[in-house]
Amino acid sequence: MKSNEAERPARARTRDRILDAALELFNGRGPDRVTTAEIALAVDINEGNLYYHFRTKESLVLALFARFEADAMMLVATVDGADEAAAATYAGFLRQWFSLVWNYRFLFRDLVGLIALAPSLVEPVRTISAAMRLAVGDIVGRMQNAGLVTIPESERDAVLTNLWIVSTYWAAYLNLQEVVSEFGPQQLDWGLQQVSSLFRPYLSAEAAAELEALAESEE
Repeated sequence: MKSNEAERPARARTRDRILDAALELFNGRGPDRVTTAEIALAVDINEGNLYYHFRTKESLVLALFARFEADAMMLVATVDGADEAAAATYAGFLRQWFSLVWNYRFLFRDLVGLIALAPSLVEPVRTISAAMRLAVGDIVGRMQNAGLVTIPESERDAVLTNLWIVSTYWAAYLNLQEVVSEFGPQQLDWGLQQVSSLFRPYLSAEAAAELEALAESEE
């Protein structure tokens, strides 16, 4: 029993190292261009050890998505307890959300190919999409209650849907439509500007100023 207890932390650390290496490689070149041998080499383990933790590349993708999902839920929770009347609270959330999408950009940039590689990813993507859309709706509701944004009821659903689409799939758009394969700060700023343009017509003066400050800080 003691032996098993001693081994478990080491196994967990190896698993985390595999996921860290896979994330870096997937973000850099895309999952379809990365082999399990390259991942094992990056972690300095043999492929047999890698397969002990992840038998397929699909299981690696699913594990990374689970990490993203947990991080996304933690991010949403940061709004609770924050100053809900301050525009900076929501500007900070937006900045952190874009940072999170950037950290897991392969999930969004390569989504079409990922679904082919990992068909079982479809349901988790739908689940987190529904959960995050509800969370964003709640956050926008808090902004309205604080007088930071005014969205007519007739436009609310469309605005929320567009906010989710643009803030999540801007990387896929650039990759598929603009044939952008190398992503850097310029592309991250582009995505932030697209989301900002959706919000801007409905913002109070205070919230608009905070959004401008956010855009300037990303330059």
